[in-house]
This record gives sequence, structure tokens and C-alpha cells, in this order.
Amino acid sequence: MSIFEHASVLRAELVDSLNIKPGDLAVDCTAGGGGHTAEILGRIGPQGRVLAFDRDHWAVEELGRRFSSELARGQLEIIQAPFSQLETELGRRGLLGKVHALCADIGVSSPQLDQGQRGFSFNKDGPLDMRMDQNQALSAATVVNTYSPSDLLRIFREYGEEPQARPIVRALLKQRETKPFTSTLELADLISRTIHYKERSRKHPATKVFQALRIEVNGELEELQALLQSLPKALVSSGRAAIISFHSLEDRLVKHSFRKLAEGEREKINRHLPVTASELARLEARQFNLIKPFPIIATEEEQATNPRSRSAKLRVIERIPQEEPL
Repeated sequence: MSIFEHASVLRAELVDSLNIKPGDLAVDCTAGGGGHTAEILGRIGPQGRVLAFDRDHWAVEELGRRFSSELARGQLEIIQAPFSQLETELGRRGLLGKVHALCADIGVSSPQLDQGQRGFSFNKDGPLDMRMDQNQALSAATVVNTYSPSDLLRIFREYGEEPQARPIVRALLKQRETKPFTSTLELADLISRTIHYKERSRKHPATKVFQALRIEVNGELEELQALLQSLPKALVSSGRAAIISFHSLEDRLVKHSFRKLAEGEREKINRHLPVTASELARLEARQFNLIKPFPIIATEEEQATNPRSRSAKLRVIERIPQEEPL
């Protein structure tokens, strides 16, 4: 059995929303176990091409095994790099402005959570790691054991949206004076002993802190922001981008970025005054459309079989088709 088996969330919905045609160029920014990649390869056909990004070497190795035939035919290229490097990697290949379909499934994957040695899970004992790229220096243990009280408080509040961040930080600082944290369960147990909710919750008390640490270690919000900034340079006329997010911080970034692209200069126009010719020209120069004004969520059936899909939100944007010059 593969160590990187992963049930891709919103698999059909994401690929359907990209409106892929045979022969298209597509980019999977978070290839992972290859679920979405496989679906896209089936849609583009032998004349199409897929670029698959992932910074996790385990994922890259699994993709190489799973898609050895497609790699040999040149239908697929695997790029071991963070998706913040999208613009650089496309530019290097002369593919800026030529992508027909681009997708990203943001956040941690099931295989990363399920492998205790990766240090992502508060339910499995393992080193306090959480690095998606095993070659980087910063780990969760470094954050927990060396960050200042103010930085820990900021991270837990901003990235984890943890209302009881202060008592958690106090307990953490007290314990690390005696012995540095080395394991996931050690940290999870401390959090469980420290905070108590008035109402029972299905969520583990350490959920938000572990989310915050993962975001900090992997620079996830900065990565996502860089990807969103690259989209206008990546997509061809009529090209589409579809992004799945799993928590409010990610979804807020995607929603606001997509809305800004779709509205163009509209926010600068005073709706109480007549629209001038120059203002109208700016509106007509708008380059993107939202496919839907609201996110697509998983069906009840998928949520029942894959609990991870319950928090998933899919948003899709399209570059407005441009008329070909005569």
C-alpha cells in the first residue's frame, strides 16, 4: 500500500469547474497523492500537458511511481517546488499566459496527517515537525521551544484563532523552561490539561494550536498570497483557476483576491454619479469573472465518507475571453 494514499476532496466538482478540453495545458499546484492530477490527465488527453507541483518529497516520489507512463510520454511533468514558485517555473518554461486550467487544494493532506513521524497530528505520537518540505530548517519544535511569548501569542491568535491562547502560552513557557518539547502528544497533552471549554466539542483542544504551528512552519498564508498574485500572469484567455481551502483564513484570502480580480476598477467609481466614458472603459477592461458568487461545498454523501471535506470550500474564477485581433 502506498504511504501517500489520499482521498481528494471535491474531486469531480473541482475538475468539472475547470472546463478542461483535450489538448489543454493544466497546472495542479498541490498534486499530493495525485487524485486531482489523474482526473485532469484523463480530461486533457494525450495531446495535453499537466504540470504537477508539490514540495513534499514523499508526494513527488509517489507521483513518479503512479504516473510513470504519463511522465515517459511527456504528458506530465512533476515539479518539486512550493506553488509560490508558479510564476518562476512557468516563466522558465515559456508558459506564462498559456495555462488553460489551474487548481490548488490548500493545506495539509491526509497522508501527512496519518503518518505520525511527520508531526502534523495531535492524535499520533511523533516528532514535533510539521514541515511539508523536509529540507527546510524551521520546524514546529523550533517555534514552540524558541519563539518569544509575544510571537507565540500572535501566532496562536492570528493563525489558530484560539481564544485561550494566553493560558496556553503561559503553560508552554513554564514547561519548556524545564524540558524542551520534542513530541506531538507531549504538546497536545499540555494543551488538553490547560484549556477547558464550557460546551463539549468534537474538536480536540489542540486543533487550533496545531493549525497555527503548521501555518507558521510552512508559511502557508504567504504561499497562498504569492499564488493568488501569480494567477493573472499564468492564465490564458478563457483560462480558469479553482482553489479549495479548509479554514477561514485561507478562504478569506481566496475570496477577497478573486473578488478584486473580478471587480477590477469598479470600486473607484462613485455609484451616485454618472459613469464617464473613461470610467466605462476601465470597467470594460475587467479581465476576470467569478464562476459563482459563493463557494462550492461537498455533498452530504462525501462529507459522510470523508470528514475532511466538511470544511472544504471551492472557489473558481475565469479570465474573460478576449476577442482575437483581426
